[in-house]
Amino acid sequence: MLKPITRLAYRYFGSYVHRHRASLRRFAERLKIARLPYSVEEYVAAIALLTILAFITSFSSAFFLLYRIYSYSVGVSVALALAISISLSGLVALGLIGYPGYLISQRKQDIDARITYATTHMATLAGTGIPVLAIFRAITKFKEYGEISRECEFIVRDVELFGKDIYSAIADAARYSPSRVWAELLWGMVSTLRSGGNLRAYLSERAKAYVQMHEEEEKRAMEALNVVTEIYMVLFVLAPIVGVIMVVFMSMMGGSVFGMSARSFLIFLVYLLLPIVGIIFIILAESQKPKEVI
Repeated sequence: MLKPITRLAYRYFGSYVHRHRASLRRFAERLKIARLPYSVEEYVAAIALLTILAFITSFSSAFFLLYRIYSYSVGVSVALALAISISLSGLVALGLIGYPGYLISQRKQDIDARITYATTHMATLAGTGIPVLAIFRAITKFKEYGEISRECEFIVRDVELFGKDIYSAIADAARYSPSRVWAELLWGMVSTLRSGGNLRAYLSERAKAYVQMHEEEEKRAMEALNVVTEIYMVLFVLAPIVGVIMVVFMSMMGGSVFGMSARSFLIFLVYLLLPIVGIIFIILAESQKPKEVI
């Protein structure tokens, strides 16, 4: 989303959204967790503006096509255009409302996949005796840590630019973290620092725990993939063979399959049903894979 759009939307809808800010408190927190650079007033106003524009554009286009090109009556064209425009504008609104949640999910996966390596690095840095802020500043220079590096940038920014103390900066990062694991690590760091404990020992212990956690996740993922593979073999090896035999037998008897001829059903099976089911299984298998860290 572009800044000019949010500024224009805020000009027209900002005051109305501001009056209902209290009811948008949870959504405002989601924007912070997603690290979107917009206030809740700007974002909600942009949703309203883009939804209205989508409705006007889709209604005008649909009515023109239906009335001018396909020669429907005015009443039918208006009714169909309304249905199309309401559906499309609703999808736009739902997509924009759900976008922060999508970003939160992506950031969580990235943090959870890289936290073992980042925590090990932080433990090594803590062992050298450098200040805590210097540890976070060092992590920001390693873009291989993805969203963890970005989270550390916010901690450094809050201390150096906004003047927060290191404990408050870490606590705020934990409060608005999309990852429960990263948040627990930060809260533990705050407790360790306040109690005068050994930060290197704490980080090393957490790194070992994360290694075990990832090993368990990979084991569960492999078990799930085995189940998906077995189902795939049944549906794509045995079922098509049985289906083809049955269709051939029924065609020899002069019957039909679900109201279709044997040839039509085979075309439907090979060129439509099997590819769609195959795509679904690919998506399922991909969703079970642990996130790869490059």
